[in-house]
Amino acid sequence: MPSADSTRAAPKELDELKELARVATRQALEEYEPIPKEWEVNLTLGTFFDGDDRIFELYIAADKPKDAIVISSARVNRKSRSVQVVITNLKKRVAL
Repeated sequence: MPSADSTRAAPKELDELKELARVATRQALEEYEPIPKEWEVNLTLGTFFDGDDRIFELYIAADKPKDAIVISSARVNRKSRSVQVVITNLKKRVAL
């Protein structure tokens, strides 16, 4: 049975990884057009586990999961704290 300290550590670690993903995603989104206002109402954050990676996916929820629109996927390695962000379904800003 896990100790009380280890069960508290897991949520704290996930919060730290989520913050790394948030900062990296916000920075990556600066290169893209803003998220359309009509999407903001259904903006959702999903969290997935893949080995040592935690994947934080920002998406527009829909009635059917297959109709959801993924905006970003941030993969954070829990050991190295490295972050990789992929942006989809948004247009890059035009350089002036």
